[in-house]
Amino acid sequence: MTLWASYENAVFMMPKPFPKRWDFAVITACNPRSKVLSDQFNDSRDRQLEAELDLAGLDARPLWGCSPDWQYREKSWAVRMSQAQAEALGRRLEQNAIYWVSQDLLYLVPCLLHSQQTCVLGRFSERCYQP
Repeated sequence: MTLWASYENAVFMMPKPFPKRWDFAVITACNPRSKVLSDQFNDSRDRQLEAELDLAGLDARPLWGCSPDWQYREKSWAVRMSQAQAEALGRRLEQNAIYWVSQDLLYLVPCLLHSQQTCVLGRFSERCYQP
């Protein structure tokens, strides 16, 4: 499976979801450019991102992007911000892509993978689970 295909197949574990009518980004600070880093390094990057989101006063909720078999999980944040802000943050965090959710539709948006196009992945609510 290609890297992009693994992004397309992601599911999400979100303890406290946003209302379906809200638009938000799903973004992570972990594993920039999809290079697997240590848990310690990823935790540090995640804490920095959380502090930045808090300082900016953005409504942000933790969630985990997961493989469909739940074998892989990556800490992420659902953040109420504009799509342009989210894409810029994704590039700054060296992420290949972010997810954008608008009116419960899930989009996969490239940040560093310029050879890819934004694609619609269906309803976010159908890929979102609560623990």
